[in-house]
Amino acid sequence: MDREERRAQVLRHAKRIFARKGYHRTNVADIILRARIARGTFYLYFRNKREIFEVLLDQALRDLSERIRRIRMAADEPSPVDQLRANLGRVLEFVMMERELTDIVLNHAVGFDREIDARILEFYEQIAQKIQRSLDLGVQMGLVRQCDTHTVACCILGGVKEVVGQLSRRRRHDTDAIVEEILNFGLRGVARPELLVEHQPAGEVTGEGERLFHAAH
Repeated sequence: MDREERRAQVLRHAKRIFARKGYHRTNVADIILRARIARGTFYLYFRNKREIFEVLLDQALRDLSERIRRIRMAADEPSPVDQLRANLGRVLEFVMMERELTDIVLNHAVGFDREIDARILEFYEQIAQKIQRSLDLGVQMGLVRQCDTHTVACCILGGVKEVVGQLSRRRRHDTDAIVEEILNFGLRGVARPELLVEHQPAGEVTGEGERLFHAAH
């Protein structure tokens, strides 16, 4: 096993231990035992468990970023709603495939290590910023209503986190159905479509935004 393969092996086993025991109750000895390596070998790759944890967070953010693609409006591209649907599908597939990594991020107990707590908060803030940038672009394109995009981004992130947390505890799930519910909630909330139209302020849903609103229903 070469150096990169060995490092990947240590990360893989550390991820499983963190998911099962949590960051604070895991120690280097647990990782060494699980990976079946000598202590000296461990320190060839990582200084401590914190460094491993941060590498795993960076990996999660990178993998999620690759699955969230910018909405494009070219004539040969799918509709914006279909592109959103594809983004959601890729994200849910990732978090279900990486259940251990998902558990680590969602179930991290704060209050024991300020630096790790700050790193977790930074992780979520980076995702919220990505969502906000997408919303800002949507406003500019006339696809998203004028709103406080930072607040809305936090609402979206919070909702998806809760859904993911529920899914991670299920053996079976219908990813396509869940994607549709998240998408419909984001587009319409919970009110009946005709009520939304009746109570829409004059001039707020126009042009491309109106077309997409009615196409989604």
